[in-house]
Amino acid sequence: MVTVTMQVHFYDTDMMGIAHHSNHIRWFECGRVEYFRKAGVDLLELMDEGITFPIKKVTCEYISPVNFDDKIDIETRLFKLSRAQMVFHFRIVRKETGELLATGETQNVFTHKESGSIARLTDAQMGKFRSMYEEDKQALQ
Repeated sequence: MVTVTMQVHFYDTDMMGIAHHSNHIRWFECGRVEYFRKAGVDLLELMDEGITFPIKKVTCEYISPVNFDDKIDIETRLFKLSRAQMVFHFRIVRKETGELLATGETQNVFTHKESGSIARLTDAQMGKFRSMYEEDKQALQ
């Protein structure tokens, strides 16, 4: 699991004084990018190799409001890994209390930048994710 801590900015909030729901998707991306970093995979290098990583599906369940100035932890776990796709699970929790604020999931596929067709990760690229993935699977059992 990778955890990213963020502080909710005033511009993240709406007229009701809570974080706009679209921010949760952005926060999921922060967690996902950090997961890649911790695995030793550079997204810019992947793109230089002609591989992109588009979102195929995203879901979010909003459980409790996120407010201005809250410190939140975005917990990111790799739930499914194959050469062609990854599925991440997310939990957003209030840092001070541990209160669960939202859960979510993203499904990303690897594609060739030029054609848009499905790309497959190499053995070396898969190896970078495998140990973190195994740890995440153990934690979910």
